[in-house]
Amino acid sequence: MGSPLSQLLRCIRSRRASPVDATVPAALDVLAACLSSGAAVEHALLAVAAAFDGEPGRLLHGAARLLALGAPVESAWSAALDDPQWAPVARSIVRAHHSGAPLTDVLSRAAEERRRALRAQAHAAANKASVRVVLPLGICFLPAFVLVGVVPVVAGFAAALWG
Repeated sequence: MGSPLSQLLRCIRSRRASPVDATVPAALDVLAACLSSGAAVEHALLAVAAAFDGEPGRLLHGAARLLALGAPVESAWSAALDDPQWAPVARSIVRAHHSGAPLTDVLSRAAEERRRALRAQAHAAANKASVRVVLPLGICFLPAFVLVGVVPVVAGFAAALWG
C-alpha cells in the first residue's frame, strides 16, 4: 500500500482516464438542440455521434443505425441500457417514444440530472482529497512544531531549573 499522496495521485489519474462522464451531458444537450431544430431522430443521433468520440459516439451511432434499419426503440437502445451512465437516458427515451412526450424536454432533463450527479461526484472526490491531504501535512508540520514550539520552551524551563 502506498502513501496517502500516491493514493491521491492514483485517484486523480483514474478520474482523468475516463472523460466520458463529462461528455454525456454535452452530448445530450447537442442532441436536444438537433431535435428541436427539426432534425429526424436518426439524423440527429448520427450527427451527435460524429461529434463525440468514445463511448457517447459509439452508443449514439449504434442506436441511430438500428433505428434507421427499422429496429424497435427498445432494441436500438439496448446497448445503452447496459451502460450505467446511459441507462437512465435510454429508459427516458424509450418512455418518451411510447408516451409521445417531447424528446427534447426528456434529453434536457436527463442532461441536467447527469450534471447534478457529476457535481456531486466532484464534491465527494474533493472531500476525500481534503481528508487524505491531512496526514502528509501532519507529518510535515509536527516535527517543525516540536522543534520550534516545544523544544525552546522545554530548554528554557530546564535552563531555569538547573541554572
